[in-house]
Amino acid sequence: MKKLAGYAVLALLAACRPDPGLSDYENQGPSNPGTGDPDTDPDVLPGPFPYQTGQRRLGVGFYEGGRSDDIAVDNTTTHVYLYDGTVTLEPSNTRVEGKAADLVVHAGKAWLGLGVHWNSTRNLSTWKTLHVSLRSSDPGFASVKVGMNYLDGTDKSVQLDVEKYGYRNDGEWHHLAIPLADFTAGGLKLNVVSSPFVLIAGGGAPADKLLLDNLYFTAE
Repeated sequence: MKKLAGYAVLALLAACRPDPGLSDYENQGPSNPGTGDPDTDPDVLPGPFPYQTGQRRLGVGFYEGGRSDDIAVDNTTTHVYLYDGTVTLEPSNTRVEGKAADLVVHAGKAWLGLGVHWNSTRNLSTWKTLHVSLRSSDPGFASVKVGMNYLDGTDKSVQLDVEKYGYRNDGEWHHLAIPLADFTAGGLKLNVVSSPFVLIAGGGAPADKLLLDNLYFTAE
């Protein structure tokens, strides 16, 4: 089961709305994705695009499947931050891979945000595509953006509308493949990434929900 973590105060930078001020992240406990084997554990789902030995696949949290590389959330140098009390996370058995997905629950504010953050920047220039699976039919997740942050003097963020990559607010799972070239076209510098995954949504009612699962990078 994936459990997410971190407590800090950090400016939410270049979000999809005017500066919301400081972001306060709530402690959710340790997060280390599992490595369950679907060949030996029937409770482990392989995902829509199962990992094959010899492939390059990077996990950064929100993923339990096979991978060649992993940067686990350890709550020391890598964290999952929940922005400004806008969201909570709960485990869910409604999943597409592993044993659990994460249920993103809206706090009913004017916006929502969360992200995977690293204390030190990392070079992701050898990776080509960000994959993530999302599912919701609630109005608070009618508009969703996925972003990546980089350090260029100060933290900067590039965020993309996931509707362009196949997401629909229709209650079905949508398996997105977002080329990192689309982030770099927006100014992202892949050699100094400080956050490999940010999720932003607009205003919503309390308890509006979105399922998040199957987050990884590939070299293709």
